[in-house]
Amino acid sequence: MLVVTPTRELAQQIEDVATTIAETTHHRCVTVVGGVSYGPQKTGLSRGCDILVATPGRLVDLIEQGVCHLGSVEVLVFDEADRMLDMGFLPSIRKIVAQVPHDRQTLLLSATLDDSAIAGIADLVHDPARVEIARKGTVAETIDQYALPVSLEAKNALLSEVLLSEGTQRVIVFTRTKHRADACCRRLRREGVSCAPIHGNRSQNQREHALSDFREGKVDVLVATDVLARGIDISDVSYVVNFDVPADPEDYIHRIGRTGRAGETGWALSFVTVEDVSDLFAIERLMGKVVPAYQPKIELDLGEDAPVLDPDRTAEKTKGSAGAKRGSRKRGGKGKQKAATGEGKAAAPQTQGRPGQSRQSQRSSSRGTGAKSGARSDGSRKPRHPESRRGERWTADQDAPAPKPFSGQRQYKRHPGDKGGR
Repeated sequence: MLVVTPTRELAQQIEDVATTIAETTHHRCVTVVGGVSYGPQKTGLSRGCDILVATPGRLVDLIEQGVCHLGSVEVLVFDEADRMLDMGFLPSIRKIVAQVPHDRQTLLLSATLDDSAIAGIADLVHDPARVEIARKGTVAETIDQYALPVSLEAKNALLSEVLLSEGTQRVIVFTRTKHRADACCRRLRREGVSCAPIHGNRSQNQREHALSDFREGKVDVLVATDVLARGIDISDVSYVVNFDVPADPEDYIHRIGRTGRAGETGWALSFVTVEDVSDLFAIERLMGKVVPAYQPKIELDLGEDAPVLDPDRTAEKTKGSAGAKRGSRKRGGKGKQKAATGEGKAAAPQTQGRPGQSRQSQRSSSRGTGAKSGARSDGSRKPRHPESRRGERWTADQDAPAPKPFSGQRQYKRHPGDKGGR
């Protein structure tokens, strides 16, 4: 059996379960993932195995090195198949499939398996049987969800306030990028919150160490990208915070699924800025339910540009009519108004004109009074300076000046990476 999975954490988790079962069945399991040395993995493959768990990149490397042969594979499993396609593993998947026998059983597994998402590998299965535990977009009933509208400028400081008020033990914070995950960790540490980051730029040992510390209670908060959203089984997660609303609605389902597992209760909170409103509505349409507003235990500074979510909106409405208003955007740090109060927009700068005169009339008046650069009151343009040649045009009855001949040796600058000649 060959099991291909997108992340090292999932591969390690699958290996742990397979090794436990193999103690009774006496099968041999080998795992090959990136981020660690090739030596032990090549040694394990040379001895042979019954179950091979691999990430796509490392498996292709070993195939190309001639140390991994897949001619005896009877069952091929792609775990989180849609995620692997999103991560750009389609070429690697094609190379792997080309190495396995045509007569095999193929399984495509995911918590949110969509026909459109796996269109690139639909030809790997023939007349497949579809097994669904629940409909697409279903969230566990043990998870309560909340949305917290916040402005962009207040978002960073708000995270530590929420964690300190709700409790910092066993919390997972999801961000959209690796750099933002590191930045959140630095800010939380300054506030005295013990945390650890997990993302693609961390080494395998660093990621395993962070997960181990979190499971053992040495670290209270994990700050992660979506690399931790898929399939990772961590028990007793108190709640999940979406510091950034995911662009893919299905990633939201995976994220909040880290809490409320195995019948336990949990809850999830999403920070929603003006840039995240449409993504939130897409999530609501997928789930078929509206995410209610979060009621904080303490007074929070949400900023002056926080969106206003209509509590009476429905999940079926389109994002353009879902009832969210945006606060006026910052311009020079002044003149901001809250959308919740409806106090109007910041006043636009006015040109000199009569009181009550329309802006279009004032612009027309400005054009007629010589406001345009280089214009006279009678509409004609001022002559250019005699020495200015800007905008000069040579007609057919005029002779253009002859170009000056070049004298001297030409100098060439070579680019530091250029190894050729001139």
